[in-house]
Amino acid sequence: MRASLQLSDRALIASLLLLNLAVKLCWLGVNELTLDEPFTVYWSQRSISDLSTMLRTENNPPLFFLLIKAWSALVPFEPAWLRVPSAVFSALTVWPMFLLANRLSGRAVALTAALIFTFTNYHYGFAHEVRAYALFTLLATTGMWLLVRGKDKPNNGLRAMLGLSALNVLLVYTHFFGWLAVGLQLLCVLLLPELRHLKRNFLFGLGNTTVWYLPYAKFFLGRMGSSVSQGTWVEPPVPEELYNMLWRWSNAPVLVIAFLLLIVVGAWRSKLSALGMRLALLWALVPLLGMFAVSYFVPMFLDRYLVYAAPGFALLVALCIGSVALETRVSLGLSGFAIIGILVTFTPWKDNGRHPSRVVMQVREWQAGDVIIQPPWYDLTFLYASDPKGCFSLPDADQSFCMGKGFLWTAEDVSSLLIDPEVEDQVVLVDAGGDLVDPSGSVKSALRATLPHVDSVEADHRVWVYRFRR
Repeated sequence: MRASLQLSDRALIASLLLLNLAVKLCWLGVNELTLDEPFTVYWSQRSISDLSTMLRTENNPPLFFLLIKAWSALVPFEPAWLRVPSAVFSALTVWPMFLLANRLSGRAVALTAALIFTFTNYHYGFAHEVRAYALFTLLATTGMWLLVRGKDKPNNGLRAMLGLSALNVLLVYTHFFGWLAVGLQLLCVLLLPELRHLKRNFLFGLGNTTVWYLPYAKFFLGRMGSSVSQGTWVEPPVPEELYNMLWRWSNAPVLVIAFLLLIVVGAWRSKLSALGMRLALLWALVPLLGMFAVSYFVPMFLDRYLVYAAPGFALLVALCIGSVALETRVSLGLSGFAIIGILVTFTPWKDNGRHPSRVVMQVREWQAGDVIIQPPWYDLTFLYASDPKGCFSLPDADQSFCMGKGFLWTAEDVSSLLIDPEVEDQVVLVDAGGDLVDPSGSVKSALRATLPHVDSVEADHRVWVYRFRR
């Protein structure tokens, strides 16, 4: 009987993996490379020396850049192909998700949690980004499974904790917030009686992870100190953002309300007696509420930074469905409601509305002289949309000329402008959120003072192209 159950579980996991791969490998090329994706792609094409230099001044550990560097050497240099690793990492996440939920509460809960994860637009979005977030989600979810798996192992789970330690090395080299995921594991070990006996071996493994991270610790501490002392570009959140984040995790407002009701009733009926319920509450709510509170001092409340907590929410909803009703028939009905609700609000084909190629087309239509990019970090998005392989393969010194005419440069404030009124007849400014670095609009004012005739068009979502001329 046990063997047949194991075989059935394996078949179910295999089916979930195939379903996820089928879904997440679709529509990979719907969206252009935007936001932080060009940054990842650009630095993955640089030399190891250049990449190492960049990593000292940016909030990005090296692992995902190296993975994309290796992958891009094997496949066509196109957005759909570059996104394949993220899609695969996201698809693989259902494996530890199912195993964890199955160990905590059985197959029905495991299937519900896995399907909620599969058809959540939030996770699907990260599966289609050339960024580290899908890998971060996979590693964080696997870490929780290894933690729970270790509680029933001999020698207080020593081998499981060493395996968890090795996985955590990958986790913290994938994203700086990997340390928050490790901290969440520690919190579970300290607060949950069923896991407390793992404390000594977990701390030993944590020490091992720290030792492996020491070569990078200087850069991590430097970036953390800079973010705390100088602040971030993110605005402090408002209370509504908590609801908005849960909305992202649930696909639609009606599902947010339904899921919250299920969580409240399920927690009340179960009296939080089960390990799974308490672990899922810690996993989902501690990062959500903790990051919200900290963001009033160091703003960081962004959906991408909470990817490691979102699987905990899917698990929590599934567990609460199992706790709300005593009758199996009612629980299955509620599970069906949750899965159908997620499925009918799932829109994997949806365009994200960002088209930097339109910005390039508008610039080419107007360009007769210099092109200024503001803020400076939009330059890589612009360059990729201009000529992906050509621009990104050029040395830094030559990239300014990859448009074929004129000069492409970045400006943060009026002091960096080099416009010669005796020479320049026209300047094009690409404003992709310049108020973040130039809230007073000094760059536009300086250009207008020299070149008073201004044309403007919103070429892309919140990206304006201005033409200043005599």
